[in-house]
Amino acid sequence: MIANGGGPSWPFVFGFAPLVLLASVWLTVAAIFALKGDDVDKPNRMAHVYGYTVCLISLIVALISLSSILNAAFDRANPLQSEFGFGTSFSSFESHKATYRREQAMFDRNESAKPDTASEPTLRARYEALAKDRVASTRYRTSKSITIGVIFLVISLTLFVTHWRWVRGLNGIQRAAA
Repeated sequence: MIANGGGPSWPFVFGFAPLVLLASVWLTVAAIFALKGDDVDKPNRMAHVYGYTVCLISLIVALISLSSILNAAFDRANPLQSEFGFGTSFSSFESHKATYRREQAMFDRNESAKPDTASEPTLRARYEALAKDRVASTRYRTSKSITIGVIFLVISLTLFVTHWRWVRGLNGIQRAAA
């Protein structure tokens, strides 16, 4: 992945490189345990590697899901401030009016375009309609994000608990056999 500047793309380096490193370490450890062989006195460690790997991945997914849920909760609590830092502001009517005119000036670079001469009540009505739309779209987006986050959190915690108990049961069986 090469960015426009000719160097590596940073999302690739910080996003996929750790995953490749983690996969290579896991495969190396798995290969060592698989090639080591099983003696009667030495238990097979592949079950442990699998169980602990599922637990680690489940914890990572749970933390990411929790972060998503918290972000959506903050956005839902303040729906008019939840969008990006550019564009028309909806935090108050005065800020909306100022940023709306700024945005219009940026998009209407054509000299033949006529400036917006809407009256104050018309601008306020537009603001109210757009603010209601922003609130509705933020509620939908955050409801969707919270629902998906909760589902992933429940699944990851279920996987973690079941695999953790399973690995601990393997450890108990091996201690009893030794």
